[in-house]
Amino acid sequence: MAEETSVPESEIQPETLEAARQLLVRRFKFIKNPDDSIRRLATLGAEHVARDMTLNPKRYETPAAPSGKIEIEPVDPLDVLRKEHQLPALPQVFLELQQAINAKNTSADDLASIISQDPSLTAFLLRMVNSAFYSLPMQIDTISRAVTVVGVNQLSTLAVGTSVMSLFKDVPADVLDMEQFWKHSVGCGLIARRLCRITGKGDPERAFVAGLLHDIGQLVLLQAEPERAAAVLAHARSKDVLLYAEEKNMLGFDHATLGGMLLRKWNFPFVLVSAVLEHHQPKPGQKAAEPGLVHCAETIATGLGIGSSGEYFVQPPDKAVWESMELTPDRIEEMIEDLDEELEEAFAVLVQG
Repeated sequence: MAEETSVPESEIQPETLEAARQLLVRRFKFIKNPDDSIRRLATLGAEHVARDMTLNPKRYETPAAPSGKIEIEPVDPLDVLRKEHQLPALPQVFLELQQAINAKNTSADDLASIISQDPSLTAFLLRMVNSAFYSLPMQIDTISRAVTVVGVNQLSTLAVGTSVMSLFKDVPADVLDMEQFWKHSVGCGLIARRLCRITGKGDPERAFVAGLLHDIGQLVLLQAEPERAAAVLAHARSKDVLLYAEEKNMLGFDHATLGGMLLRKWNFPFVLVSAVLEHHQPKPGQKAAEPGLVHCAETIATGLGIGSSGEYFVQPPDKAVWESMELTPDRIEEMIEDLDEELEEAFAVLVQG
């Protein structure tokens, strides 16, 4: 699902489908005693990966193992975040949006005025509200109208989240395929949004933005500590271990922690900070819905083979959180119906512009 999935089933060679199935068996290896919904996810993942294998066989070649043993000294995540010269600067419109999203009395006119200062953000949000993301029955041609139809809090959350995304579009692709990274991020956001709607938990826009930004710590690490980031990625893959576990082992923290710290530094709403911070390991008793939605969306997106964040394996979902979603096999299938089309359109708006 990482690319166009228009390959007819009849054109997928049996050996390709079998290779995809074997790949999925390996990717799901950390999930012990899978329930029926996880099994259905693996079956659907094999079908999607087989299509992608047919279109992009080179993507599935085994990477070369790192030569020699690379010693990486642990680093303080605060030191990473202090490297301001290596991290993107926040634009003024972002700072004003942050003030607006945190204020209780922000009006539709206030928000429209802030967004309209940035022509590219204005154009982007208009494309977004007129896309399949909202499927509105009418054409929206002004930000004021968009705020009225979508809502002040919803559009401000979307504007803040996508503003951050635009800051990291130019991360070098020699370590991580950035197109695949963003496809995974968008896919995770869309799935979190769908989970939000079918469960009635959380807020759809917050769930989407939390999913969109859940791996932002990866990008911070790539920009501020490129050698460390590359070494951890290579070693996690060569050792066949979960990436976030190898990050903790080699660095002393994982990208979820770093991403959460960055969003906290930028004064993001706490629910978004928590969703990024906890997307691998949800905090017991978490009252906000978004962390659990993103946690499950990450498992589903990786299981389907949507893009790649650098993590090879499907994370084992927290049993209590996964069960709280009440995901039956049929519900898994229903939830991802037409996801390909929505993903392609959202990706075109968000990343390809």
